[in-house]
Amino acid sequence: MTEHDTSIEGGHARRIFLVANGSHGKAYLKRLGESGYDALMSWEEPGARLKDSAQGEDKPGRAFAGAGATARSAMEYDNKDDSPKEHAKRDLARRMAEDLVAALRSGKADSFAVIAPAPVAQAVLGHVPPEQRRTLAAEAHHDLTGLPRAEVFARLDALRHGS
Repeated sequence: MTEHDTSIEGGHARRIFLVANGSHGKAYLKRLGESGYDALMSWEEPGARLKDSAQGEDKPGRAFAGAGATARSAMEYDNKDDSPKEHAKRDLARRMAEDLVAALRSGKADSFAVIAPAPVAQAVLGHVPPEQRRTLAAEAHHDLTGLPRAEVFARLDALRHGS
């Protein structure tokens, strides 16, 4: 967990907690001084869970390496996976970031926290402009999406209180 305020509460009146993984996510709003969380937004990307083969993607063809060649595949990716599954994951991260930024700009919240596996958190935060990025209160690299709602809320409370 990375804390960006001396106190996780940080004096903010309202905070959005984005709980996500590579295929879905939910945003909860915590109003300080009141118990519980309100579900604010949710996202679903079924294509991010499907196997690439189910989406029409085949493994790249093979070619024998020529003299001095280092690549064995007949296809090159330039270090970026262009499979349909990865496209779906990137689209989901972009949509989550856009909705989060819109909520911050509209005044629904004063700050936000991201609770997601590291690659997902980085992908989402990569789409958040610096102006809103300054309101990032916490970042934790966990996948809480499969937990029961009460357990998720308990973990968010623990994150808020620094334990």
